[in-house]
Amino acid sequence: MDKHRTARISKDKAYDGRFFFGVKTTGIFCRPSCPAPTAKEKNVVYFQNAYQAMDAGFTPCYRCRPDLHLEFPLTNPDGSLTVEAALAKIRAGYLNTHSVAKLAASLNVSERHLRQLFIANLGVAPKKVANHHRSLFAKELLRTTAMPITQVAFASGFSSVRQFNETVKRAFARGPRELRKSVSSVASPLEIRIPYAHPIDFSAMLDFMRPRAIPGVESVTADSYTRSFRTEGARGSFSVVQSASESALVVTVQADQPGCLMEVHQRVRHMFDLDTDLAPIQACLENDSFLMRGATDVPRLPKSFCAFEFIIRAILGQQISVKAATTVAGRIAALAPCETTALPQSVCLFPTPAEFLALDLDSIGVTQRRKETLRAVSRAVLNGQLNLCRTQSFESFHAQFTAIEGIGDWTAQYVGMRALGHPDCFPVSDLGVVKALAHPDGEHRIRKEMLAVAEAWRPYRSYATLCLWQNPTPEETQ
Repeated sequence: MDKHRTARISKDKAYDGRFFFGVKTTGIFCRPSCPAPTAKEKNVVYFQNAYQAMDAGFTPCYRCRPDLHLEFPLTNPDGSLTVEAALAKIRAGYLNTHSVAKLAASLNVSERHLRQLFIANLGVAPKKVANHHRSLFAKELLRTTAMPITQVAFASGFSSVRQFNETVKRAFARGPRELRKSVSSVASPLEIRIPYAHPIDFSAMLDFMRPRAIPGVESVTADSYTRSFRTEGARGSFSVVQSASESALVVTVQADQPGCLMEVHQRVRHMFDLDTDLAPIQACLENDSFLMRGATDVPRLPKSFCAFEFIIRAILGQQISVKAATTVAGRIAALAPCETTALPQSVCLFPTPAEFLALDLDSIGVTQRRKETLRAVSRAVLNGQLNLCRTQSFESFHAQFTAIEGIGDWTAQYVGMRALGHPDCFPVSDLGVVKALAHPDGEHRIRKEMLAVAEAWRPYRSYATLCLWQNPTPEETQ
């Protein structure tokens, strides 16, 4: 604990997220860099993560906000991927409507083994993690929205208002109404603020997304992103704008069920790459002459809202332009059923794998071979042969995906990069990459040469690829 004590006393920001500390005399827990007066060591207890601190009865500090931007340093390498996958589901509200047994089954482990992994890695069982996350999410809704308190309770995954009141008061030493009173003003209903800790060039991300937006499903303006969505129990749409003064993205949601908010919240964080600390990536890539031509900062990686939707879009993009692939994806969306009153008639929902297999694709304008590949992938997702979990290893996904006829390395790398969000994918055969890595005389390098150049960019080749794409025109990349 000596290094923890030193980091706490020196208020070292480098240790934020690596541990937390609670002060026994106040009942509050903080980040190492908290600006509050330094507590005496005898009154301090250290925790591996925020959930552990909350489980011990400590309340999040209102100055350093350790309940925001939660990081989880996992301590059991053998089970880390499983725990990360489970945490992703919990953050999206999976345990609000499913049991721990079902969560374990979805990850191909037993309930007992999953609990053991959580205790080994986080020191807290899955149910308690879910309950703490509900409390944290409810607190943000109370502080930043005008949703009725009863609606906040159910949107946060609580089964009753009584359970909600008791849990929130126990977690924050204040009841729901007191938390709401502590805010001078509230936003409109179903408007979520997602604070971010690290800088984001929101306009640049919108510029990247705009030519790739699927007609009828997505719309991108100069300052906003809007799309339709479906979750397990809800249908609707949301729009995202930036509030630079608050260092937050503002997400306005229209849905037929408020219980989707947790999942929308997590998916938007993924889309805009909010949980990535770009500092180590910048340090790795900033001095490379291939990557930083005319740029000074490594960009955030725009990712997809729905992995299946993106896979279909990526397959359509094989050998054709961005514009053509986007047009065809819009035709597919227009064919899909969209039975919900939460969306205007002009808005589409992209089909699920089951809905996709029922579509007549003769009118979309692709070859028979491409249609067979699209259907094969849909069947593989539907029957579980193709896993779309973001926390799996890229090697595992690559092997599954390329086993399907019509799927090559470029498609697997591109999907791994932008749908699953893996940081070290490298679509070496991409036209934009090939042109960016050409010799000074314009002659293209062979594959072996390009892979050798890219070795220096590990383990951040996805971000290096994005840097390379800053040079070509939009029509040259997918």
